Amino acid sequence: MSYRQWEIAETELSDVQRAGLAYWRSLPVYAATRMPLKSSFDLMQIPGQILPTTHVVDVLDAGRAFRYRFWGSGFRAYLGYDGTGMSTDDLMPLEIREPVRKAYLDVMLARRPLAMLSEFARGDIKPRQGFQRFIRFPLTDEDGNVAQVVSLVEFLMDYHDAQKLIEALGNDDE
Repeated sequence: MSYRQWEIAETELSDVQRAGLAYWRSLPVYAATRMPLKSSFDLMQIPGQILPTTHVVDVLDAGRAFRYRFWGSGFRAYLGYDGTGMSTDDLMPLEIREPVRKAYLDVMLARRPLAMLSEFARGDIKPRQGFQRFIRFPLTDEDGNVAQVVSLVEFLMDYHDAQKLIEALGNDDE
């Protein structure tokens, strides 16, 4: 399996992802970080149609690890397992572990939302390309540390639309 990802402009997000980002931006910010507190975030305010493909990860050990607090049911159906309570070190297939961990770390270090596109091949017998579009945003604790990262994910079913996005990015690997 291969896995590549690129940062994309927020304008490339879907309407429902932009609505989730607008909710994040509407939350009161912690003055020291200018980011919303995790205690202000209400998962049920995320648009219902994207909730099945939403993740919430807890940041552990200053970003050395990430554990899934919420793993949407759409991922259970798509990947075949429930990741709730798992670490990124436990993700399957193995090839996604490091790129996913790095994506969470990037959000943590940027201390702002990051929109991403990923391309991956899945299936051993008859591999198929798949594409996902993400918006990930940080939530802070009262000490000013990024404590959680929320990901709103959409699986892109149209190969040609996904390829147009990749070509617009210059086809550079991240």
